[in-house]
Amino acid sequence: MFSAARLRSPALARQFSMSTARRSARPVSLLTPKELHDLVQQEDGAPVVLDASWHMPAAKRLPFQEYRKKRIEGAAFWDVDQIASTSDVGVPHNMPSVAQFEDACSRLGIERDSHVVVYDTVGVFSSPRTAFTFKHFGHDKVSVLDGGLPRWQADGLPLDTTSPTNPNPHAVAEDGSALRALYGPIFSELLYAHKPKVESYFIADIEERFSDYKVAGVEAVRKEDLRQWEDMNRIINESDKEREVIIDARAAGRFHGTEPEPREGLSSGHMPHSLSLPFQSVLTPESSTTPPYRTMLSPDELEKVFEGVMGREMWHEVKSGKRGIVSTCGSGMTASILWLALQRAGVIDNAAIYDESWTGYASRPESVIEKS
Repeated sequence: MFSAARLRSPALARQFSMSTARRSARPVSLLTPKELHDLVQQEDGAPVVLDASWHMPAAKRLPFQEYRKKRIEGAAFWDVDQIASTSDVGVPHNMPSVAQFEDACSRLGIERDSHVVVYDTVGVFSSPRTAFTFKHFGHDKVSVLDGGLPRWQADGLPLDTTSPTNPNPHAVAEDGSALRALYGPIFSELLYAHKPKVESYFIADIEERFSDYKVAGVEAVRKEDLRQWEDMNRIINESDKEREVIIDARAAGRFHGTEPEPREGLSSGHMPHSLSLPFQSVLTPESSTTPPYRTMLSPDELEKVFEGVMGREMWHEVKSGKRGIVSTCGSGMTASILWLALQRAGVIDNAAIYDESWTGYASRPESVIEKS
């Protein structure tokens, strides 16, 4: 696991912001289903599409099995639990190591210059976490499908419902070209299925289509966009003028300590000086479609949300890059929704995520927990 850079003062925070701005000025873009559909029709330069669905354990949903039954044609599956590390107090789906990230990208056929588009089966839920992961490792060409697979489906766009079992990598289209759409499911089947149903004599041919993905050097990894427990403990003890803003994406009841955490035995409550901003606050109301979905609010609407929570002065300090901001949640997943909303509102280089989030913080007996 990477150690986040320790920004000890606003001046140092600005220094980091300036250094990263030169290499990370491109925010994560949001695509409509039609925009993505047009892109995947391109013969050259078509994006790599990833289903990065993840669900809370209580939902009892199996995202990889759902992917195998229904997906955007050609999409591969990005398993946020498998392509990950575990924190020292056992929090899952933390940031993967460089080696884990490179291996997954290579085995899914992703190149350094690929345009990666991420979606999930809720709308905007787990896909921002994977977009954040790609940005963390210096892969700037990444987008999120706004509204996810439910919106794609509601817009009447085609779905691949064929079983990715026993695929033939030598299949060709009528014009003689390889069926590009086969490879996402084939790669995913080999990477995740315990007993992949791919004929052994095809596997060598498939592996020839793996990439050799390499992160562009240590300097490309944006360590400054991750926070760990030591960082948060320092931040909450800094003066008001130096402290980074902490926004918490969990439900208000969990934040205030009036409702329990979903993880048994874990205290609810919040970190000192943190602000409650449930992730639904940055999304539209649910659609009336089946299944329903939410999309991200417009930049102007997001500005009003952030200003309403922080106050005008603090928000302007964040927006101008004079003050850093850290998103947190239960275990680092929905904090990424707030991170994406900040990107959309123009906060690109001074926004970070507390990787293990509340589960890691509250698991440590020395952590200060407030309830109100």
